[in-house]
Amino acid sequence: MKRFNFSLQKVLDFREFEKKQAEAELGKAVAEETKIQSTLDMIAEAHASNVRTADSMKDLSGMLAAQNYFRLLNQQKEEAMMSLAQAKVLTEEKRDAMREAMKNCKALENLRDKRKDAWKKENYKAEENEIDDIVTSKWN
Repeated sequence: MKRFNFSLQKVLDFREFEKKQAEAELGKAVAEETKIQSTLDMIAEAHASNVRTADSMKDLSGMLAAQNYFRLLNQQKEEAMMSLAQAKVLTEEKRDAMREAMKNCKALENLRDKRKDAWKKENYKAEENEIDDIVTSKWN
């Protein structure tokens, strides 16, 4: 019995490679988004701790320094929010690319599976015919 040979195997291999690349790119985009989110969390924590220390300050210079620090934190927060928005857009693009790569790969895998099933049925029929011929030749 001859071995199953899928004629589009090289295309399927290439599509699987593209899928792995898309997974890696999506992972990088999600990591960048997570990094920006952690930066925002650190800014929020710094803001909260500065509020606690500013409430206990009595001198004017300390209050002015705290106010300037609040402005800096707000500026950093705005920049991080813009970066986060861009990262979310990029992540969504990478997710779409990943879905497309998975869809292309799945279509070829389904085609391969259908052809393999047809090949198995054909070989099973050929084997049955061969066995029938052997049995029939023994009786004759």
